[in-house]
Amino acid sequence: MTPSWKRYGAYFGILGGIIFVVVTFIAMLTYPGGYSFLDYSFSSLGQTVINSTPSMLNYFLFVTACTGAAVCLIPFLFAIRTEFTETTTLKVLSWLGTILALAAAPNLSALSLFAGNLFPTEHGLTTRLFFILIMLGILFYSIAIVMKKDYENIYAIIGFVVVIICVLHIVAMFGIMSELFGTAAWQKLAVYALVLWSAFQGYKLLKVFQ
Repeated sequence: MTPSWKRYGAYFGILGGIIFVVVTFIAMLTYPGGYSFLDYSFSSLGQTVINSTPSMLNYFLFVTACTGAAVCLIPFLFAIRTEFTETTTLKVLSWLGTILALAAAPNLSALSLFAGNLFPTEHGLTTRLFFILIMLGILFYSIAIVMKKDYENIYAIIGFVVVIICVLHIVAMFGIMSELFGTAAWQKLAVYALVLWSAFQGYKLLKVFQ
């Protein structure tokens, strides 16, 4: 039986996370002067000059990681939306979640294109927009999961945990409790939480779209 487009969308939800993790790991290995996992942010991977050394390879890798994840997010969102159509409330929640998360995708790509050392304002703005929009999208989907009887609540719990982690990081971006939740380590927790959310939801959809 030929897999439906929905099943492909589920695979993309998992693939996007794999692309981001693998490619950024490679960028860490090629980081001029050595990369400190807990002390350096993801954004530092995408700078065009690192430690006074031109680093276009790292810039290219970071753009590839972010843009690849952003592209994979699109079919995944359209696939997951089809699981929440039984009632008007679920349709509204899923469409809100889809639209917000879709709006996050170009910002994910843009924050990598706007290298932090060359375009600090644009890089900071797109980074904030990405986290805010993807957090809101996951929030609406988590509420929808709670309201959908045949969708296990564990996926909603995972979503709410991711939302809390992201909210704390977003707050830190605006200078509140930044010493706790604005660190490179917390940023990695937030990003990897987003990756896990997409992977878990993709896994769930693969079981549904058989």
